[in-house]
Amino acid sequence: MKYSFKVIVALFVVLYAIITLLFFNFYRELAMKDARQEAIFILDTMNAIRDYVSVVQRPLIEELKAKKMLAEDFFDPKLLSSSYITREIYNIQRAKKNINYDYKLIATNPLNPNHEGNSFENEILDDFKEGKYQEYSQIIKENNQPYFFVGLPIHNSHPSCLECHTMNSAPKRMIEQYHTIPDFQSKVGDIIAMITFKIPVYSILTYHINEFVVGGSVMFIVFIVFILFIYKIYRNEQRLKEKTNMLMMSQNRLASMGEMIGNISHQWRQPLAQVGTILINLELHSDRDKLTKEKLTQKIKEANDQLSFMSSTIDDFKNFFVPDTSNKEFSAQEVIYRAQKLLSASLEKYAIAVQIDIQSNFTRLGHANEIVQVLINIMNNAKEAFLARDIKERTIQITAFLDNDIPIITLQNNAGRIDDAIIEKIFDPYFTTKESSSGLGLYMSQMIIEKNGATLRVENVDDGVMFTIIF
Repeated sequence: MKYSFKVIVALFVVLYAIITLLFFNFYRELAMKDARQEAIFILDTMNAIRDYVSVVQRPLIEELKAKKMLAEDFFDPKLLSSSYITREIYNIQRAKKNINYDYKLIATNPLNPNHEGNSFENEILDDFKEGKYQEYSQIIKENNQPYFFVGLPIHNSHPSCLECHTMNSAPKRMIEQYHTIPDFQSKVGDIIAMITFKIPVYSILTYHINEFVVGGSVMFIVFIVFILFIYKIYRNEQRLKEKTNMLMMSQNRLASMGEMIGNISHQWRQPLAQVGTILINLELHSDRDKLTKEKLTQKIKEANDQLSFMSSTIDDFKNFFVPDTSNKEFSAQEVIYRAQKLLSASLEKYAIAVQIDIQSNFTRLGHANEIVQVLINIMNNAKEAFLARDIKERTIQITAFLDNDIPIITLQNNAGRIDDAIIEKIFDPYFTTKESSSGLGLYMSQMIIEKNGATLRVENVDDGVMFTIIF
């Protein structure tokens, strides 16, 4: 995949968190909208009851008074006070249904102290009187708890409202009950009070918890299904990538084996010639009857030395091709000199000087043979560049050092610079500028280095190229 599975999962988790937050806000707004509609319905109902008392019930009482069926000074808040009636209806409903909202009437000059408002409520009432709102809804805080607050204005809807709130026209028994009647000094249609609805926010959200749980569960299931789907795609691509890498590794190893066989032939050519010379020398001495025991022993020793060198060469190449099965500690000097030794005959044949500078013989944990293979690949590339450009003085400088405690190996050559247009592509699989190359050497080198927890970089320097391995 272009992006790693972890990155995709992390991005989707962030997206899921954002969607969940948006969903919760939507659910919260929906719950608040429902609460507002319910509050408006309750308050409208209370206002309708007040209107009924003013328009129907009070005129009926007045008619009964006129017919002498009730005393002239008759007053009973249970029949005549809309505030009393709505408050009692609220208390009955609260007791029956165990509701947790608060209903309250706020008046400018209340007869009942329960209708006195606090500073916030009085401010809203003043705003209603000034015509700033037709209705008011807001989340407020009381005792560090959030509440949803809704208020509606109350208008003087009937002249009978004014009669009860004027000392000259108020019923005698009403005056006796309340002792004093604050004058509204208002006319029909004026705002004289407001009714409010207040409910804890958590109650609103709890009421809608089923919608949130169902919606959240569906989102979570979709999230899990998506993650499993992405993981399946990721695993399939990983398996395909592993198979492709194994195939390319095999191709690269076969190419390396071909090069190594050539190196073995270079390494063996001189010892074989030496052994041949020894045998010819022994034959000449034998023909002339000059082959003494001491001479024979000396020549056998010389031949054995050459054969031991050839055996050692085979061991070096055999050890190189033995796969590393576990991480082992190796030193910079070890891998550099092993790579140089395996290529020594080929490099000497083409007059390529290798200068090694071990400024710090640091040690690392990893696969030594794989690091040696990378060094060989880079030196072989330099050798081919020297030959292709027919450069006479050929040098490869290998340096091991620490930069701010970071272990680094650099391989710099003077085989000419790489075209800036293609230097970023040289680590791509199958990219090559040579007709006989597979284009896998540097790609596999980068993979091997990254597998060993390091980084491989390339840059043009002076009259050549420098590869840098940062551990």
